[in-house]
Amino acid sequence: MKIKVNKKMIFNILVILLSAIFLVYFCISENGLFDLVKNAMEFNKIWLSIALFFQFLNIFIDAYLIYRLTFSTGKIYSFKDAFKTSMVGQFFSAITPGASGGQPMQIYSMKKQGIDAGHSTSALVQKFLVYQTSITVYGAVSILLKKRMFLGQVSPLAHWLSSFGFISQSLVIILLFLFSFNRSVTYRIIRTVFVWLSKLKLIKNADEKIIDVETQLNYFHANNMQLYKNRKLVIEVYILTVFQLTCMFVVPYFIYRSFNLYGAKMSDMVAAQSFVTMASSFIPLPGGSGAAEGSFFAFFSMFFTESTIKSAVLLWRVMTYFLTILVSAPFSGIYSKKSEKNQKK
Repeated sequence: MKIKVNKKMIFNILVILLSAIFLVYFCISENGLFDLVKNAMEFNKIWLSIALFFQFLNIFIDAYLIYRLTFSTGKIYSFKDAFKTSMVGQFFSAITPGASGGQPMQIYSMKKQGIDAGHSTSALVQKFLVYQTSITVYGAVSILLKKRMFLGQVSPLAHWLSSFGFISQSLVIILLFLFSFNRSVTYRIIRTVFVWLSKLKLIKNADEKIIDVETQLNYFHANNMQLYKNRKLVIEVYILTVFQLTCMFVVPYFIYRSFNLYGAKMSDMVAAQSFVTMASSFIPLPGGSGAAEGSFFAFFSMFFTESTIKSAVLLWRVMTYFLTILVSAPFSGIYSKKSEKNQKK
């Protein structure tokens, strides 16, 4: 039996190899995984528990935002279903390049729960728009207030990666606002893309698909305008999103304290984590593999000691990435026969 090798397969193999190389390096190198396991009993369990609490609080807020925004579109939606959808997004964002699988699978999840594509897409894109805006502003504030502190102490490559990530996120925001509020430009872009795909024979019945997409966009634009007319909701969502980001960015500080280290300011480490997030956000690998570990090592070496930084990278990665996959994995198969029967009923 012959195995067909294509570009996607080669890319996936390279991703696996790169992730494996980083994992093996941090495991077998001095002060790596073996030292982390060996010294596990010496960690401050209270600070580790606080780090875990804030990581799970981040997931809880994510679920609440999905629930709140979907409910605002006029659809009856339970927090239980929103939590399931959030976990589906967490799982597929973690295992797909550039987190590209998260939102499509969340839309699929919500469809199974009785929410049509127009309303689910509107709620999720609104959430993504708020998230991208908040994280970009967060990064801009960190750059303005803390960049001088990191100059000379962090490699130029790490600075370049974080700056490029900031610029990329800013461009994403501009495009999202364009699609959210300029209907005529959005339609022209969609028609051009579908006609181009049709000429390349990648899709059939382009006119029918354009009509379907435009129908869903009508829902999307209407819900966007409705959202931003509700100032109270907009303020609530932005405040919660900033708090969610803070929950994510403060985890390294509690890991730092769990090593029985002290002296570093929480605000400095929060800024460092925002730089790490920007540096790894545009890397088209699952979980930003390689860039996440490398940028964390670069920005946090000034806080952790030489004997603890590698263990800190591993502990942070396990807590914020691998543990998220482990916890959210059971929800990735919620579309069972039971779910199909309930939908038919």
